[in-house]
Amino acid sequence: MSAHYFIGIKSPTTLEHIMDSYKAKYQLTEVYKVIPHPEDLHVTLLFIGAMSEQSLPSLIESLRMIADKTPVFNMQIDGLSFFGSPSGPRVVYLSIEENKALSALQKEIDETIAAQFNRPVSDRFTPHITIAKKRKTTKKLFIQKEKWEPIEVPVSSFALFTIHPHKSPKYEAVENFLMKQ
Repeated sequence: MSAHYFIGIKSPTTLEHIMDSYKAKYQLTEVYKVIPHPEDLHVTLLFIGAMSEQSLPSLIESLRMIADKTPVFNMQIDGLSFFGSPSGPRVVYLSIEENKALSALQKEIDETIAAQFNRPVSDRFTPHITIAKKRKTTKKLFIQKEKWEPIEVPVSSFALFTIHPHKSPKYEAVENFLMKQ
C-alpha cells in the first residue's frame, strides 16, 4: 500500500491553548472523532494522497525549487470558523486572514504538482488550521464564528508530510523546505 502525503505549513504549538479553550467551550472531544494532536496542527497547502516512493525525489526537487524562490512571510490567525452548518459543522478550524503571499505559494505548489503528476488544479483554497473533524454524533452543536485580534505567525518553511493514520501525532515531515530569507 502506498503512503499518503500532503504539503503543509506546520503551526506553532503556541496555538495549543487556543485549541484547548475551544475544545472545552464546545465539548469538541465529545462530538468529533478527530481532534488533532497539538504537534499535528498545520495549514494544508495541497493534499496529494497516495503516492509511490519512486515519485518522491522529483516531487521533493520541485518543492525545493519553489521554496528557493519564495520569500518568507507572515500569516495572521484571526478567529474560529467551520465548514458546514453551525449546528453540526463537518470541520471546526482556526481561520487565517486573507494573505496574498500564502495564496501565491499554494497556487504555485498546486500548479507545479498538477503539471508534474498529471492531476487537476484545485480552484478552492481556504487556509485554515483544523481543530476538530468527523462528527461522531448528531447532537446539535451551535458554534459561533469568532474574529479576534490576529496572531501573527512567521512562515519561513513548508514541508512534505506523510500520514500515519494509527499513530499520534499522525503527521511526519518527510522533507522541510526553507524559504528565501
